[in-house]
Amino acid sequence: MSRAGSERLSGTWIAVGLFAFTLLSRIPLRSQILYHWDSVNFAYAMREFSVAKEQPQPPGYIVYVWLCRLVDLLFGDTQTTMVWISVVASALAVVALFCLGRSMFDRRIGLMAALFLATSPLFWFYGEIALPHILDTSLVIVGVWWLYETMQGDHRYLYPAIAIVAIAGGIRQQTIVFLAPLLLFALHRVGWKRFLAAGALGTVICLAWFVPLMTLSDGFSNYMRVMGQFSQRFQSTTSIFMGAGWRGIGRNVRKLTIFTLYGWGLALTPAVIHAASRLWWREWSHRCRKLVFLVLWVAPSLAFYTVVHMGQQGLVFVFLPALLLFSAVGLAQLLTIQRRWLIAATAVLVALNAGIFCLVPEYPLGAGTQRLLTRATLANSDHYYQDRFRAIEQNFALASTAILAANWHHVEYYLPAYRLVPVAAILMEELGEQTGYQQDEEERLNVQDLGLTPDADGLVRIIIFDDKLSPFNGTPDLTQAVELDHGGQIEVFALSAGQILYLGQTFGIGEP
Repeated sequence: MSRAGSERLSGTWIAVGLFAFTLLSRIPLRSQILYHWDSVNFAYAMREFSVAKEQPQPPGYIVYVWLCRLVDLLFGDTQTTMVWISVVASALAVVALFCLGRSMFDRRIGLMAALFLATSPLFWFYGEIALPHILDTSLVIVGVWWLYETMQGDHRYLYPAIAIVAIAGGIRQQTIVFLAPLLLFALHRVGWKRFLAAGALGTVICLAWFVPLMTLSDGFSNYMRVMGQFSQRFQSTTSIFMGAGWRGIGRNVRKLTIFTLYGWGLALTPAVIHAASRLWWREWSHRCRKLVFLVLWVAPSLAFYTVVHMGQQGLVFVFLPALLLFSAVGLAQLLTIQRRWLIAATAVLVALNAGIFCLVPEYPLGAGTQRLLTRATLANSDHYYQDRFRAIEQNFALASTAILAANWHHVEYYLPAYRLVPVAAILMEELGEQTGYQQDEEERLNVQDLGLTPDADGLVRIIIFDDKLSPFNGTPDLTQAVELDHGGQIEVFALSAGQILYLGQTFGIGEP
């Protein structure tokens, strides 16, 4: 076998090994309950697609919903379906980063970057839950890889690259906007005929999901109205275009920095050391096109998250692989003539990253401090919901029970037969303040208003579903408690026919 053939075979086996390693590391730790509010939105969207009902939330994620419906034919369970998509997409993303790193630099760089991604605590966490971010990541990396090959003159990758980017836009509409500058840069030497043909292909694929998205949203004008209302709700305190000012930028930058650092993991170390040494010795890279390529990959999303809105942590995955490539390059150049040390350093970083995810508790510095997304966080989330659902179903009759909930979307999905009283508990620390409780206007509800039938003792039960509501309980002396399987308790009011449940700045049991 020729040297080139041997290297291709070796690369294939490395890719297979990376895929198997990532897949097998995810399977035992899969979450059992829909993790996020948005996860519930997607579960409902699999039944009925309606952006107006936030099934799912804007901008729509329509191709992701289609894929979920297709895969659900195999599993028949929304949570299982979405988590398996994340698990498999994790393995594909790791392999794709290996291929991109090998193409841009060499096989060694690709392997290190892939291992850094596979063991990134944040990436690992999202590979275990029911959200589209990991699938989006895998498509982004494949698209970037094929765009790079195209930029290098291999036009066989041109049309597949365009197709992948267009499909990624259907998975998550923001992605196609973030990749647009990179796409234009990669295609600037393909010739105008190929450029126009690629543009036509991308347009056709985008229309294939855009037209159904508009149709299911009752037209473009209604879709934009819903988008505007949704944006106003979430961006009024974050976007400089909606009056958030420097406070909004500060909030965005703070979250973006924390999330990026956690996703980067300990692979950040060689990147920082390498960058610092280059600055100290004034050794600048002459690989201008590669540098521009990577900057155009990272910069658009960073700019948007800084001045418009930084949401949940998985949003950093659109640019995180580029940072991991830089880490791999930095480590390789720091230990360029010490092969054994390079292998040892990579193994240590990978092991420590895996240790962070597998061993570190959710609140390593204690309750009320910085929360980390780790294996413990997954287990705690599952236990939180499972224990409460089980306690409610085993101890409280449907006809005489209402559930007061801030996480009401989960209650609505998993306990649809129970009477739900949703309340708005907001995390004010997003604005640099304390956790708060928000009720637009005071409500006073009696047994008839709640639509409940008293039990044999003439009482109905009001379950306080969420721990975070306890500080706003205005009548704690009237509260009973039910112990939960994994520790903790769920609080309950007993409401008689002559009493009311009031909801205002606080909530509790009162007289009419």
